[in-house]
Amino acid sequence: MYEYSRHARYQMRERAITRAEIEACLEAHDIRYTDKKGNPIYKAELETGRGIKVVVAQDDPHFIITVADY
Repeated sequence: MYEYSRHARYQMRERAITRAEIEACLEAHDIRYTDKKGNPIYKAELETGRGIKVVVAQDDPHFIITVADY
């Protein structure tokens, strides 16, 4: 189970990104790197052709900070 920040939930609504899409990105990402704060960022092109990015807290791999299309 993942926990979502208020910002992540807002971005999910605004961009119509589902929890299933986020989990698919985290499980089968194409690219992984870290931001300046050390938070892991995962990018994946989903089976639908949509590309999404998921930022996870460095100290809690089950806490989603934000999500976006790319």
